Amino acid sequence: MIVRRIKDVEKIDVGKPFGAPDNFMVIQWIISKEVGDDRYRHSYALRKYTLQPGIPLELVPFHSHEYIQSPCVISGTMVFQAGDEKGEIFEVGPGDTAYFYSNEPHRGTVKGDKPVELYCIIDCPGDGEDCLPIIPKAKTGAGG
Repeated sequence: MIVRRIKDVEKIDVGKPFGAPDNFMVIQWIISKEVGDDRYRHSYALRKYTLQPGIPLELVPFHSHEYIQSPCVISGTMVFQAGDEKGEIFEVGPGDTAYFYSNEPHRGTVKGDKPVELYCIIDCPGDGEDCLPIIPKAKTGAGG
């Protein structure tokens, strides 16, 4: 058995390389391909995000991933949009989960003035390189 305490998991500032202020988007890789040995064969990762308010949805670029992504909000409120600028906008609050299929263009931002904490489960297609604790790779643009 492995026990990981969230307070001890490294915090990675994933917004800074994209020009966001310090600690605007922080990720913690609770479960990744680096956790455990061959006995713990898993094809998913669990990440915790802490997101700050301040960017309107219209300014967030659409992006997509090779992996399936399912964020579950712990606190605060997010708005997500899938597809393109004409896609429906969904509000997601504590206890709600969104589900994005592989390569589905989407975007999201914090709604209101309170930070959001969420858990995000992803699968690990191919060699699982998306399930290593690095800055998540994404393809930008509504076309994927």
